[in-house]
Amino acid sequence: MFAKILIPLDSSDLAEYALQPAINLMSGANGRLLLLHVLEHHNVLIPEGPDVMGQSLQFPEISFSREEIAARHYLKGLHQSLEQAHPHIAWQPLLEDGDPASRIVDTAVDKQVNLIVMSTHGYSGVTRWVLGSVAEKVLRHAPCPVMIIRSNTPIRQILIPLDGSPLAESSLPLGLEVARACGAMVTLLRVDEASDNVNLAEVAELNKEEPGLGERYRQSLQEQVAHYLAQIQLRFHRDDLTMHTAVRYGKPAPAILTFAEENGIDLIMMSTHGRTGLARWRYGSVAEKVLRGTNCAVLISRPDFH
Repeated sequence: MFAKILIPLDSSDLAEYALQPAINLMSGANGRLLLLHVLEHHNVLIPEGPDVMGQSLQFPEISFSREEIAARHYLKGLHQSLEQAHPHIAWQPLLEDGDPASRIVDTAVDKQVNLIVMSTHGYSGVTRWVLGSVAEKVLRHAPCPVMIIRSNTPIRQILIPLDGSPLAESSLPLGLEVARACGAMVTLLRVDEASDNVNLAEVAELNKEEPGLGERYRQSLQEQVAHYLAQIQLRFHRDDLTMHTAVRYGKPAPAILTFAEENGIDLIMMSTHGRTGLARWRYGSVAEKVLRGTNCAVLISRPDFH
């Protein structure tokens, strides 16, 4: 499915959660999976051992050299174990130094990567790294789709929220391919905010014009939503893929988050505007709220990726 996938690593078990999803999404014998470890320069002096003053100081260059040796050892061991377990995949370990987010994005550009799969900390999701963190910066500037992994839970249930716009629908082909590769079931979710906003006063006012008109108006809006989902399901039907539809009422972001939690969703697939990704999002947008609020994996794409 993807010819080149980049996995940023930092020698932690958490970062390695991204490995299995990337393996599942790798396309055929020509696929290549890039294992990237980025070393940061340190501008501090590190205590190393006692001397006449009770403590000697290790200079940053010495610390960085030791980190590089450890990182090379880590990458070599991981590379060897992955090659043995998955000989059909071409693995490419990469060791870079500098700012992690910049090196991840630069590597994705230089290597013409099709997907970045990376892990982030904690069940509080993006709230831990929204401001100035590595993952947020990568989401802002990546030249390809980015999958954020938060646990080692297999991807079995995928949610694709739709709002009737071409932008939201642009995520469908990619989302369905990911579902097929992972053997996952897909739910197409439409959050109906329009009929939910038809309040009792409006219904009563319409009923004054004609008895039952207000209820029929609300019902017609709901029927339009159901018809839209049915048409999308028919248009994107595949024999090798199970696809369901669902409708919820209310504000989009809370409805998406509640549905994902109540239905055991493992991955939410969403599209956003523009080449600069999150940088173009207005504060409080639906996609940003979903990223901040969910505990499951999220795959972010943009129309220019397709």
